[in-house]
Order: sequence, then C-alpha cells, then structure tokens
Amino acid sequence: EPIPLLLPINILEDFTKPLSLSFRLFGNVLADELTISVLTSLVPLVIPLPIMVLGIFAGSVQALIFSTLAAAYIAEALE
Repeated sequence: EPIPLLLPINILEDFTKPLSLSFRLFGNVLADELTISVLTSLVPLVIPLPIMVLGIFAGSVQALIFSTLAAAYIAEALE
C-alpha cells in the first residue's frame, strides 16, 4: 500500500515507465535508419543489404521486448 508521503514519486513512476520505453524504442529505430542511410551514401548497394537484414531481425527483437515490457507494466498497474 502506498504511503501518502510518497504519492508524488508513485505518480511520477507511472509516467516514466512508458516514456522510457518509448524513448528506447525510438532510439533503436533511429539508430538503425541512420546506419542504413550512412552506409547507403558511402557504398551504394553491396554493404547496406546485410545491414538491412540485420535491421529486420533487430526490429523483430525490439517488438518482442516492447510488447513484453508493456505487458509487464500493464500487469503491474492492474495489481
């Protein structure tokens, strides 16, 4: 049971979890896109293809982590 004195910290915690999750997802997607765009500008076709395949794999892993953490946060909020 939350202590009334710590209520502001508990409220802040409820907002920072989804915010940090969204920043993490945004950073990983942006890093993948920037890597592909830089490699495409340096080497036109050969090098970016394996990186694109790696990006698809990394996107799948990110989707799994995002959904797992979101489910954990939702389950914790419902308790």
